[in-house]
Amino acid sequence: MILAIDPGKDKCGLAAIDNAKQASEKKVVSRQAAVGEIQEMFRRYAPFAVVIGKSAEGKKLQKELSAAGLVSTAVSEKNSTREARTRYWEENRPTGWIRFIPTTFRVPPVPVDDHAAVIIGERYLASINE
Repeated sequence: MILAIDPGKDKCGLAAIDNAKQASEKKVVSRQAAVGEIQEMFRRYAPFAVVIGKSAEGKKLQKELSAAGLVSTAVSEKNSTREARTRYWEENRPTGWIRFIPTTFRVPPVPVDDHAAVIIGERYLASINE
């Protein structure tokens, strides 16, 4: 089990992912509540790794996690939001006339940071299994 984080300025995506790349839990939390939520998920799942998207916000969050006693590993988050939007629409097939709009033109009705966290976690698992 790993804990994956998509850090953002206003909100963060969190996901607990097993070695088979299945998410046990995923959610979007406010940036202010992120450290507390991460600590709670860490206690609940006891992951062998905490991975965080490599960005300016990621570096800030890594420092906060380090101060709270959690060590994290940075992973590339390049194009993770774009991939997360695509995955959202794969999991939530649109109905009616919206289904005729190409996926790249659709905007999900909810934040997809949790999907981005899953993608970051999958990248980490793929890198350690190479």
